[in-house]
Amino acid sequence: MIKPILKIAIIVTDESLEYLNKEEFFNLYDSFIKGYGENEQDIEIITQRFSSFDKEWPTDPFSWDGYIITGSIANAYDQDEWILLLKQRIVELANNDIKIFGICFGHQIIAEALGGKCEKNQKGWELGQHTIKLEKNVSNIFSNLLNINNNNNNNNKIEILNDEISLYQIHQDHVSIIPKDMISIGTTEKSNVQGMLRESKSKPGALNILSFQGHPEFDYNFIHLLIVDLKSINVDQKIIENGLETLQKSSSQKLISKLVFNFFIN
Repeated sequence: MIKPILKIAIIVTDESLEYLNKEEFFNLYDSFIKGYGENEQDIEIITQRFSSFDKEWPTDPFSWDGYIITGSIANAYDQDEWILLLKQRIVELANNDIKIFGICFGHQIIAEALGGKCEKNQKGWELGQHTIKLEKNVSNIFSNLLNINNNNNNNNKIEILNDEISLYQIHQDHVSIIPKDMISIGTTEKSNVQGMLRESKSKPGALNILSFQGHPEFDYNFIHLLIVDLKSINVDQKIIENGLETLQKSSSQKLISKLVFNFFIN
């Protein structure tokens, strides 16, 4: 039996993060969408890396089932040519109802491209591991999406406990205004927009944009490395230490991996 194919373009937005370990950085996203092996039982997932910094883009952008836009040290509101071009491409994808998933910088540039605003967070760095309190309607949307292929089997039902998820965070910018046709997924003490979602215009009830401010694709070792490395850009050592103290060995990584996979296939 031939498996159906899911084609995902991974838009890499930072050379410095790749510089730490190029293969490992890409594999974080590749493994994330593949569910660490669990999502490929009934479907073949094909991923390909495109460097937005180098202005790479699929020759036929509408032949891809979806796009993942990675995190970056860059600011989504900067006027670099590659950032402005990426915003134009996001608008084009969104106008054609192509699914887009953004993480951190990816989340922020989606907001900027579609009429929202990203800026420095006056509360400072959000570092470490933080609990996100989901909006009740978003928690319901996520629960339905997580269980959409469950065939009403309550024994295998995936639950979101207390309408909360836990993600690794490393950011100083945040989305302060969301685009008018999107909703915020939830909040932390430091940032009121911890992600966004938008309903598909051509398929009512389905989503075509999903984003997280946090990093569901990062594992403990990678987020620990990045936070420690902040001393190279003169972040206060106490801020770094406080962030490191919040880290736990696991997060809602696998739950969000399943959520994003179901987002792309439904």
